[in-house]
Amino acid sequence: KITATRQRSERVRSYELRAVDGSDLPEVEAGSHLRIPVRLINGKLVDRQYSISSDPAQRQYYEIAVLQEQEGRGGSKAVHDSFTLGTRLNADFPANQFALHSDNRPAVLIAGGIGITPLRSMAYSLTANGNDVDMHYACRTEDDFVFKSELEQIFGKRLHLYNSANKEFLSLPALLKELSDQAIVYVCGPQGLINAVKEEARVNDIAADRVRFELFS
Repeated sequence: KITATRQRSERVRSYELRAVDGSDLPEVEAGSHLRIPVRLINGKLVDRQYSISSDPAQRQYYEIAVLQEQEGRGGSKAVHDSFTLGTRLNADFPANQFALHSDNRPAVLIAGGIGITPLRSMAYSLTANGNDVDMHYACRTEDDFVFKSELEQIFGKRLHLYNSANKEFLSLPALLKELSDQAIVYVCGPQGLINAVKEEARVNDIAADRVRFELFS
């Protein structure tokens, strides 16, 4: 059930989910998502998948963050309108199609907008494991940087923010040209960002299995 909500930005709200009986939730790996039933305004029940953004090391709760999309299919608006404290959700067990590497190779995390959600959980796991990790986080406005203060505490100077409203843009050619030979790249966000990362990796002869991504669409 929903035990807390937090307005992370004008359009992003996070939801804390705990077991109804208060017991620990199933173990979860960074990059996992939950399938959650959502009832649309027309009464139709649909499934939506949301990344678990909380620290995988703790099992008291999962946290998801939902961007309300005005031009979407109605699921995010229904979540914002109807998911309140105490709401009970019949969710699946967590599934993971965006798993982290398990060795000590360094990582570069690239997030666009709401794509930060799975990368936040990855940040917790990678730093706890002792991996070298840098995060590059691009948004349209300052308000769109959800979890900013928390990420600053985790990464310090290894967090790089790009606010396009201030003409600050991520240079993928420069970033991937300097990528170490062992680093794994994780990218989540709009299709255009993912395509650009994949193409720049190809140009720089970075093996496809070193570029891992999850698309929000």
